[in-house]
Amino acid sequence: MHRPNTRHKNKRPRSDESNSPSAAVFKKIHSSDGDISKNDIHQLYMVWKLPCHGCHGNTKDSPNCFCGLIPAANGVRKTGLWQKMQEIIRALGSNPSRDLRDSTDTPAGLTNLGATCYANSILQCLYMNISFRTGIFSLELEVLKKHPVLDQLSRLFAQLHSSKMAFIDSAPFIKALELDNGVQQDSHEFLTLFLSLLEQSLSHSKVPGARTIVQHLFCGRVSHVTRCSSCGKDSAASSKMEDFYELELNIKGLNNLEESLNDYFSKEALDGENQYFCESCQKRVDATRCIKLRSLPPVVNFQLKRYVFLPKTTTKKKISSTFSFPRLLDLGKRLSNPSSSCTYDLAAILIHKGTGANSGHYVAHIKDESNGQWWEFDDETVSKLGLHPFGEKPGKASNKVDHKVQGISTAGSLTDNNNNGHQEAAPTSTKVEMFSSTDAYMLMYKCTTKDDNATENNKIVEINNDSLPQHLLDEINELNASYLKSCEEYQSKKDSHLTYVNERRQEVKSVLTEAPADPEDDSYFWISTDWLRQWADNITPPSSIDNGPIQCEHGKVPASKVTSMKRLSSVAWEKLYSKYGGGPTLSSDDFCMECLKDGAKNAVSADVYRERKASLKNLAEAALSGNCPDGPSYFISKTWLTHWLRRKNSDIPSDADNGPTSALRCCHGDLLPEHAPGAKRVSIPENLWLFLYETMNEKKADDIVTFPSDCQPCEICSQELSDVASVEGNLRAVKVKQRQKHEKLASGKSFTLHPGQKYFLVPSSWLSEWRAYITATGKNISSLPEPHTLEVVVSSLICEKHSRLLQRPLDLVCKRGSITQKMSTTVGLTVIPEYDWKLFSEEWSARPEKGISAEIAFSKSSQEKLHGPSEATPIVDGDRGKSLDDTNDDLGAREPYIRTDPEVCEECIGERESCALVEKLNYQNEDIHVYFVRGKEAPKSIKEACSKAVVVADRRTSKRSRRASSGNSISLKVSGSTSIYQLKLMIWESLGIVKENQKLHKGSVEIEDDLATLADKGVFPGDILWVRDSEIYENRDIADEISEQKADMLQVEEGFRGTLLTSGVSVQPCQDITFSE
Repeated sequence: MHRPNTRHKNKRPRSDESNSPSAAVFKKIHSSDGDISKNDIHQLYMVWKLPCHGCHGNTKDSPNCFCGLIPAANGVRKTGLWQKMQEIIRALGSNPSRDLRDSTDTPAGLTNLGATCYANSILQCLYMNISFRTGIFSLELEVLKKHPVLDQLSRLFAQLHSSKMAFIDSAPFIKALELDNGVQQDSHEFLTLFLSLLEQSLSHSKVPGARTIVQHLFCGRVSHVTRCSSCGKDSAASSKMEDFYELELNIKGLNNLEESLNDYFSKEALDGENQYFCESCQKRVDATRCIKLRSLPPVVNFQLKRYVFLPKTTTKKKISSTFSFPRLLDLGKRLSNPSSSCTYDLAAILIHKGTGANSGHYVAHIKDESNGQWWEFDDETVSKLGLHPFGEKPGKASNKVDHKVQGISTAGSLTDNNNNGHQEAAPTSTKVEMFSSTDAYMLMYKCTTKDDNATENNKIVEINNDSLPQHLLDEINELNASYLKSCEEYQSKKDSHLTYVNERRQEVKSVLTEAPADPEDDSYFWISTDWLRQWADNITPPSSIDNGPIQCEHGKVPASKVTSMKRLSSVAWEKLYSKYGGGPTLSSDDFCMECLKDGAKNAVSADVYRERKASLKNLAEAALSGNCPDGPSYFISKTWLTHWLRRKNSDIPSDADNGPTSALRCCHGDLLPEHAPGAKRVSIPENLWLFLYETMNEKKADDIVTFPSDCQPCEICSQELSDVASVEGNLRAVKVKQRQKHEKLASGKSFTLHPGQKYFLVPSSWLSEWRAYITATGKNISSLPEPHTLEVVVSSLICEKHSRLLQRPLDLVCKRGSITQKMSTTVGLTVIPEYDWKLFSEEWSARPEKGISAEIAFSKSSQEKLHGPSEATPIVDGDRGKSLDDTNDDLGAREPYIRTDPEVCEECIGERESCALVEKLNYQNEDIHVYFVRGKEAPKSIKEACSKAVVVADRRTSKRSRRASSGNSISLKVSGSTSIYQLKLMIWESLGIVKENQKLHKGSVEIEDDLATLADKGVFPGDILWVRDSEIYENRDIADEISEQKADMLQVEEGFRGTLLTSGVSVQPCQDITFSE
């Protein structure tokens, strides 16, 4: 059972205008000589239609319908006056009040300028240290003017302290340091270099607390002690003290801070080849080396070595193992002179989110010294965490806090008399609150107790606006006043705009409520629907009423414009006109009598036209079928008459129609020959011609040319067409003759070659062009260009240096006892018989003696074939065990080859191929395709596609790297210098196959050696590769390798080179990277 055809189910049927009420009114007007009644006006202008309420859209069929001009109750639109209020508010621009700081008790954030989160987190850690920022605020104005970094730092700290804004713009400070805000850097390296720069700049200050604030807060002292195992004495260098600003701790294979500190202070045995030369013993002896902690600063920074260096790829990899650390840390036992009261409290945690060493994001969790609250500083966003560094309810498994006090093994103090007081970790049962994280990168501990041997506790000093230097206080007050003013201006602008929008909405609703006029009311006005829609829908209405589009040429209202205008009540019109003006005013009395009379005349004319067309339809159909009655007849276009018959009865020819004889008229104004393109004609009787001529629009009457059936075609055009036909006929005859003479070559089929016969060689590309030229038919017979003359083609095949051939003949194929040549349409030389060459010489202007001769010869051995005086071409042996024919029984294992005269110039061909290969391998940003094969072998279709992949030289490529995957295949943008390792990373990222599990192939050959490039492996643009998953190794995260390889593979890190941090500052290189085997 067939489904019913519903294609035109909802299509509105076309009305028959001849039976419409308007047509009846127009006929009545025409019959009454222009007498128009009130009812006629109501009918033609649709005044009789009742006002509608609640229809879905504004209908054009009723001038009394005002629905759809505004949305329904609670409805909205995407744009204009009736869109959502939040969208209207958003158009005003950003609200500065959203950035208003709750209070100065809530810390402010710092803007991220692209990749400056590493600097923001460090700056917040320094600012939240009250002692440090007090020192910065105490600097003299003269020092700040001479040192831009100190000046910008003090301004930044002042804004963080007292600004009304929730986050501060860090751009001036970043610019002062000359940092690249688009490059991610290491936060630890930034802190080290920044403290060194500050220490140097602050040395110019005369304020004691400020001049040495960096050394006082962050600088401790250690010594490297080497002790002889024989005499027990320390080396002379062991007494040398060294400053430290942070302790860099190993975390690989270690679980918590205590284990890392034990590892840091552990003894290293110097034995074997590493024996120590003792000055006292005067010989090389076994010894121990360790670090001794001599003094501690008020703030101790622990740098956790989360990055390991991979020598194979020269990149860094992040260690994401969980690492635990306590809230309170007793460092007194770590001193060379142990102390029982040297407790440090966790003050800040620097966190690196992400898996890549040179990517990811830095945030800081910092404790407010004044109230003990923890805050998370994530650039512009500052979040309250409560009394715990990871929040009261930590939501991520990577950061954990044990709210209950739990027992763990911590380091106790144990003195060993044999090692001269060196402290090692001894387990105790002390209970401390522990935290753990997989992303903690730096820990800051602040001393909370006083100890004469270690450090002095810094008293917490509250900073308020009154304690700020006057120049900073004035600047902050000015910035705050400006910011609060912008907030007030925005709020005022917002309030006034919302008031205006609400007033506009009320105005539109008020007018549209009173807009409908009663059908019996004669005091109404016409208004343009387009203007009314713009006025009702736009926030800013049109400046004045524009009724010009609904006026006729007489300045009145024509009935034909009734679908483009609305009928307004006098009350609604007065409201609009009094406010907007414009016009012109078109009342109920402004209907156009002239247009109505013209409409009546046209309606009657249309009826007459339809009736006459119906009566003449049979004559037109008979003419198309070739039956024209006797009597005078005329030529018209056959195509035009066909289209005229297909038109609906209600259609009258328009001004845009071509005349019935336009296609038959030549450029000389005469009748075109019938065999000219588009000049097909039919003869029609005189009465049909007169009807068509009369009904054509007057504007087209001048273009209509009458062609009686006995009219003769244009002589000039006939002669031109005859000449063209003669040329094409001659050309066709020549091509047919060549096809007959070269029957085998024209067919494009291979033919058998016989030893001892003489042959000639022509380029395969020329032979392909010739074959296409002689076989062209129809319109293409004269459009295809002739092939080049053979004299020119053969000359281009000879090298100037050696007078030898620059192309090789195509390979021979020995199969089933016969020798044939491979076929090609683009490359190589094709063998043709001597008979065909002589004919070609006559037909395509070549001297027979200048041809490239060839014969089939046999090599005695592979060595002779490759190195003999004659050129040998390898063959594809289809059946190597069979003889070629009965006359060659002694052939044995000999192979046939083509001997040419002149010989092939291997030297010049080799140079050309080398240059072409280099150019082919030196590609950039081209596509290759990789298929994911499930199973041990790729399907035959994929292998064949791999071998048949071709390069499209002129295709358009994108400048950006793009990846498009479709099912189990992907398209990758690569270059000839892309390594196999990088390609495998791309496949890993796109298909999810671990690099070690990838078995990558081109055709049947596996691609190995990760250090090789695609050019080394012969992978070209457009090639198709396939990969199989061995599933030997487990799946792991690709982000570690991808983030490094894409940005930093085999490249030296620039770090902060070229910035103010490294200009004239001598610092020790960062040692936070360990080597991994």
